Amino acid sequence: MKKHEIKALRSKSGVDAVKIVRSPSDPQEWVVLFKEVEGKSFFLVSDDDQVCSYATLDAAVEILDELGFARAEVLF
Repeated sequence: MKKHEIKALRSKSGVDAVKIVRSPSDPQEWVVLFKEVEGKSFFLVSDDDQVCSYATLDAAVEILDELGFARAEVLF
């Protein structure tokens, strides 16, 4: 899901959980996973539909803060 889609879903209270997990393609990077209330899960993706990955946890948390989230589960 793209940032604007996540913001819209969040405004409708449609996000059930947010997780920061290690990237499946590069364990040195982190990705953000969103779970909808309906049970579907999505990675945060860029405008060109590439999964957004971050070199540090701080960078991933910063993105979540920009999107208006106050908490996320970190899985490592």
